[in-house]
Amino acid sequence: MKEKIINQTKKVVIPVFISILCGAICGKIVYNIYDENDTFLANNTMYLLQAGAYSSYDNMRANTMGNNYVYYEDDGLYKAIIGITSSYDNIEKIKNAYNGEVIVNEYYLNDIELSNKIYELDKELSKEEDSNNIKEIINSMLALYKEGNINLTKVN
Repeated sequence: MKEKIINQTKKVVIPVFISILCGAICGKIVYNIYDENDTFLANNTMYLLQAGAYSSYDNMRANTMGNNYVYYEDDGLYKAIIGITSSYDNIEKIKNAYNGEVIVNEYYLNDIELSNKIYELDKELSKEEDSNNIKEIINSMLALYKEGNINLTKVN
C-alpha cells in the first residue's frame, strides 16, 4: 500500500515540477525580450526643437535666416528644426543658444548608428559652456540628421 502511494505521488509531483520549471524558463525569456525592447526605446528617444511652423517656404526662410536648421513639410506647414538631442537636459542649453521660443517634440529614432552618434555629441554638448561651441555641436547634430534617411516615429 505504501509503495502504491509513493508511485502515485511520483506520477503527480514530477509533472508538476517539470511544469513549474518550464514556466520559469519561459517567463525569464519573455522578461528578457521585454527588457531589451524597453531599453532600446529609452535609448533612442530624440527631441526635435522646432523654431516654428510657417505657412510658406518663403516665410520660413525669412524667419530662420540667422539659424542653421532642417525643415520638413507637414500638413501644409513648413516646420524648421533648429536642434536635435537625445538628452532632455540639453534642451535648455539649445534653447538658450538660439535665444528664442521653441517647440519640443519627442520622437523615437529607428537608426541605432545615428542614435549612437547623436548620443556622443550630446555628451560633448552637456559639458560645453561656450555659446559658439554649443552652436557648432548643434550644427554637427543637424548635419547628421540631414545626411541620413531618417525614420522618426512621433511619441504622442
